[in-house]
Amino acid sequence: MGSRGGGQRMSGGDLSIARYVEAFAARESALPGHHLAWLRGVRRTGIDAFARTGFPTPRNEHWKYTNVSPIEKRAFDLAVPSSGTVAAARDLAERLPNVGDEPCMVFVDGRVEREFSNVHALPPGVDIEEFGGFIERDSEFLEGRLGGIVAPEKTAFTALNAAFMDAGAVVRVAPGTIVDTPVHLVFVSGSHECERAYSPRIVIAADAGSRIAVVEHFIGLDDTVYLDNVVTEIEVAEGATVAHHKVQRASAGAYHVAALQAKLAAGASFHSWAVSLGARLSRHDIEVSLEHEHARCSLDGLYLANGRQHVDFHTNVEHLAPHCESHEYYKGIAGGRGRGVFNGRVHVHPDAQKTEAHQTNRNLLLSRNAEIDTKPQLEIHADDVKCSHGATIGQLDEQMLFYLRSRGIEESAARGMLTYGFARDVVDRIALPALREPIGAVVLKHLPGGDGLREMFR
Repeated sequence: MGSRGGGQRMSGGDLSIARYVEAFAARESALPGHHLAWLRGVRRTGIDAFARTGFPTPRNEHWKYTNVSPIEKRAFDLAVPSSGTVAAARDLAERLPNVGDEPCMVFVDGRVEREFSNVHALPPGVDIEEFGGFIERDSEFLEGRLGGIVAPEKTAFTALNAAFMDAGAVVRVAPGTIVDTPVHLVFVSGSHECERAYSPRIVIAADAGSRIAVVEHFIGLDDTVYLDNVVTEIEVAEGATVAHHKVQRASAGAYHVAALQAKLAAGASFHSWAVSLGARLSRHDIEVSLEHEHARCSLDGLYLANGRQHVDFHTNVEHLAPHCESHEYYKGIAGGRGRGVFNGRVHVHPDAQKTEAHQTNRNLLLSRNAEIDTKPQLEIHADDVKCSHGATIGQLDEQMLFYLRSRGIEESAARGMLTYGFARDVVDRIALPALREPIGAVVLKHLPGGDGLREMFR
């Protein structure tokens, strides 16, 4: 990619675009499914879209409060990840979540580690396979689905994921199959000496009348620097139910950008529960399309921005059909110089009569220098609807703090207890008890004063 006109030097943005375009050209033939014409088309649509736009700037309304120039300026390694990760996986084993005998697929630095994975406990009717292997075995299933829910050109990051996607998983549930235990997808990053970029792609397809819960874990090593650029596409057929849980615990130096989009058929249900605890900068885009009558979704989330962390949640619910429901409940906590962003949009289309949509966002500031920006949006183009939204930003209740102090509890412990109570409200919305307590323990660990609180709540 040459300089622009008249021998002028390329800008930083041009150099960044050129770096990714050149890396794609060098790597395209080594990517999974490179021999499939339709998949080459998806990938090239992605890299062409990125070449046209580059990374977003704060002038873009959707990125107004999140400046991704730190990502743009870094020269992340985009080469094929090394396959020699077993030793690294053993070093990181204590960081893996305790999932017991539940089905689990573990990735370390972009490669599946069979030694730590357990996909043999799957009940009949459920299939989980590593992304690259699935393409080789059953590409017809993915043709039309891959990129059919999350368009490659949707954002700069989905474009790059479409171009470079090489790891991840495909989860399929047969009609009428009920899965009582959650399926875990675990991504561990940061053991390489270089600063790597990872592009996991996750596809979940639940056929008619089925039910499944999937948990995505993202775990990082100390303060290592890397980029997780994740895309999750979910298809929920008629009468099916998908519960999706995400636990983001990236390293303190990492960047985590993720897009999740779900498409719901008639009578389908989708529940998203997400917690963002790690990463220097994280962005979570969650979109749900209620495409047929009596579809229902609930979106719950908790985000913590401490130190100099920046975390951004953008949600978008498209009500396209009548008699559908959506419920959103998000809470944010910011301390130090942390910054949180929540933008929740609900779009009720003209034909979506009898819609019920409710959205709540509550935020807690723990320091004078912390900041949270919240923007709830309702766009209603139908007459017969029940819709509401509310957002608050506040501090710890001084009366409750005084009450606890008067009972002999030290101030730091009292503040920690109230903060944990604020967060626990969201944790308790996890429907599966097997997930609720382990995730609650992870949240407690990341809160200010969490070590002391863990002793208190034992």
